[in-house]
Order: sequence, then C-alpha cells, then structure tokens
Amino acid sequence: QDRVAVPGSRHGPIAISTRFSKRRPAGEMASSNWPSFSGTVGALYGLFAIEDNPSPSESGSEPVSCVEELQQIIARAEGQGVESEALDDLRHRLEELANEAQKDLTIVVRHAVSGEVVTSVRARPTDTSACLREGVLRETGDALTAMRFIFQTRVLADTETFEEAGVIDGSDVLLVRSPLQCLTASFDGTSRICRLREGGGIKFNGDEATATAEAGPVLSAALSPSGESLLVVCSGGDGCIRSARTGELSCYLGGWVASGEFSMDGRFIAGAADNCTARIWSTKNGECLRVLNGHTDDVKSALFSPDGALVATASCDGTAAIWEVATGHRILSLAGHTDAVRSVAFSVDGSQVATTSMDATARLWDVVSGNCLQVLRGHGKALSGAHFSPDGARVLTASFDGTVRVWDAASGECLFVLLGENNVVNTATFSPDGSLVLVASASESLHLFSAETGECRMTLSGHEDWVRVANFSPDGALVASGSYDGTARIWSALDGQCVQLLEGHTGAVVAASVAAA
Repeated sequence: QDRVAVPGSRHGPIAISTRFSKRRPAGEMASSNWPSFSGTVGALYGLFAIEDNPSPSESGSEPVSCVEELQQIIARAEGQGVESEALDDLRHRLEELANEAQKDLTIVVRHAVSGEVVTSVRARPTDTSACLREGVLRETGDALTAMRFIFQTRVLADTETFEEAGVIDGSDVLLVRSPLQCLTASFDGTSRICRLREGGGIKFNGDEATATAEAGPVLSAALSPSGESLLVVCSGGDGCIRSARTGELSCYLGGWVASGEFSMDGRFIAGAADNCTARIWSTKNGECLRVLNGHTDDVKSALFSPDGALVATASCDGTAAIWEVATGHRILSLAGHTDAVRSVAFSVDGSQVATTSMDATARLWDVVSGNCLQVLRGHGKALSGAHFSPDGARVLTASFDGTVRVWDAASGECLFVLLGENNVVNTATFSPDGSLVLVASASESLHLFSAETGECRMTLSGHEDWVRVANFSPDGALVASGSYDGTARIWSALDGQCVQLLEGHTGAVVAASVAAA
C-alpha cells in the first residue's frame, strides 16, 4: 500500500493512503447517511490516515474550516502524485459537506391529515421542495406515491425556493400524498395502466392493470392531466380516447391522426394529421374542431402552449408555425431553418419556442414577435428534439450525432455536451425542478446528469435491451422507462433503485409515464 507524505497542514505532515477507499461506480451518488456533519469530517480525516493528530471533534475545529483544510490537503496530495482517481470519492464527500454547511433552515414536515411529524429537513433558503421530498423518502422509503407540500395554505411549486415562498427556520410544511399510476404502450398493439404499489413487480395479466387492445402497433399514448382519459395513437392513422379506469372506448378522433397530446385543461387534443395539416379535436366526442392549414409539406408534430391558447407545429417544409386555438388562424410563421423541422417545444412560461431541424441546428423564437433569438450550432447531425428547463434559463437539444447539448438560452452558449451510449440518444429531458437531465440512449441503462455541471450523478441499470423511452414523474421523485425488452421499470431518482418492474408486453415499450391515479 503506497503512502505519500504531504506537507503544509497546520497539523504538520500527514500520510495519505492511495488505497483508502473503494471508488464509487460511475454515476452512483454518494451516501449521506453518516450520523452528523462533524462525524463525517472526522471520518474523512480517518480515511486520510492522519497520524498523531486530533480529529475535528477532538480539536474543536469549526466544520467549515475542516472542510476547507481537507480541500487544500486533497489539492496538495494530487500535486504530490496521488492518483486523481483515488481522490474523486473524497472530493464528492467534501462537496456534500460544503453544501451541508450552508444549510441554516430546519423545516418540519407533518402529515396534512394527522399533523404528525414525518421528518425534519435541513435546507438552504435557495433550496426547493425537492429537498423535502428527498427527506421524506429517506425517512419512510415510500417512493410510489406522489408528494405535494403545503405552506400556509399554498402548494409549493417545484421550482420555487424556500426564500421565495417565505419559509423560514422552524417552519412547518404539510405533506399531502396521493397514489400513482403508470401508463405503458407497446408495438404489440396494447396499452396498459396499473396502480403502483410496493412489492417489486407487476405482471399485466390480471386485475392489477387496465389493458386495451388496438388494431395495430401503438405509436404513442398519453394520460389526460386529470388521469381519467387515455389517448392512443396507432399506425395507420387511428387515434382514440379511452377510459383510463376501464379501458373502454370513449370515441375515435375524426380523420387521420399521426400524433397527439392533451391540452393542460384536458378539453382538447392537438396533433399532426394528413395533407400537410395539424388538427385540434374535442376530447368529449372526438370531433375535429380546427384544421390548421398552411404548411406545404408534412407536419411532424403539434403541441399546445402552457396556457392552451396557442398551438405550435413543426413541418418538413422547413418552417414552424404558431396558431390560435380559438380561431385556427396562423399568427406566426417561423422561417430560417434550411431543412425539415422535426420538433417544437414551448418554454414553461410560453414566451419562447425551440425548434429542431434536420439542418443540425436548433433555434429559439420569441412567441409574440416571431423573431429568432438564438441559433444553436454545434451538433454534427440532424436534431431529434429540444426541451426547456423549468426556469427557461437553459435548453437541451438531442441529436442523431449521439449527443445531448445543454445551452444557455439567453446567450446561446453551449454549456456542456453529454454523450449517448453507442452514438444514439432516444430520450433527453430536464427533471421537474431543473436539477437533473435524464438521458436514455442505445444501452440497457439510463443516466441522470447534473444540469449545472454535466456530471453523471446516477446510472439506472436493469433492462435487458436498449431503453427506448423514459420520463420523470410529475414531482421528479421517480423515473419511468420502457425498453425493447418488452418491460417497463419505475426507478427512484433519489438512489437509482428499481422500485417496480412491469412485465407483460410482447413488443417494444414505446410509452412509459407516471401520473396521479
């Protein structure tokens, strides 16, 4: 076992073992279950094998100064020849400790009904409800329910900081839990909805799931915002709405349907159709209410703005367009790409639209004026999709060059590049709080990256074939994935564990999502 002497500590020379800890597997998050802050610092000193020197708790050193000293020691150790790889684990631990030192709020989480204390969570004023969710999960282990937190009669938004919400040290926050259901759909012509429950696995062959059978392979499926209705789009241009509870057919959508999505209020569906058009349908009876006519080539996608007043479309004619839902009139034509436009995405506040194109660029547009705000260049091949962060400050793009790029939306600067496995990216999206990027590529695993640094935080492994689709649950606590192996899996976004295996499809799973039951 090699040891390197590092001078310069106020405690005198120390000996550092280059084999003091097992390196954490790539993407795995460090454990944070040590009993106390000072105890963790002391344990780190022990890992460094500091000889004949007191631990922080014995010497009375302040935790922050201990962390700063250990950071300096790591830098000196690297300079003295200790392998950087051997120090990576301790760097992660020290980052966690430095973050812990900034937490000056203690928030008490109580059951909304009984008032009983669930847990107490330490947090920073700039943290969001995500840290409360993490605290509850660590305390209870119950990952298969949706969580909402109420402070002074108001639900805390996912991106709202405690400082913005008025939460202070000692505040009580109420926890509301609700059951979750998972939707899956497959090329085998079926879609299935099941209530998530503890216990590890569900087979879609009994009363545990609502199953539907269509005339052909399912291309896409989505639950309405209320969770009461199911939209299914199949090959051959068929689209229908079914009861999410029973699977019974409610209505077919009139005309050819190539894609579809619900409006936020669940009253309408927008989707690509035939003859270079998009359509808006009523969810009540499937009637086509508006034909959005104006593109000169096939429409690839159509989606509602967050407020439901507008629809954006992407077309092979090289343009995107913005339409009024109330009238069906085109109010903006977004021209500038030099090849087919594959997708459009609204920012959360609806003020901007991102378009992706076969010309290997993405563009950001102002929804009011139609002005092009940024041209995002850097990918080597056509782009497949884009997604805004919840605060609108960043946008990610996925490309057939096998990479995901994260950009500053204001400046157009590429902040970092994420590499998909085997040069393929199937899914890329931000978490609801904007802290993580989920990427599914040509492998049996998914990866969660830091949205700030691009560092891989977690790898979710378990599928036996490539992952085709993946999505966060609405609160960001879970990830649902569908694979070519015919299964779906539900993962904890906190520790990367598979908490539910959903079996029964006989073809590739093309849709997998979690919603309130």
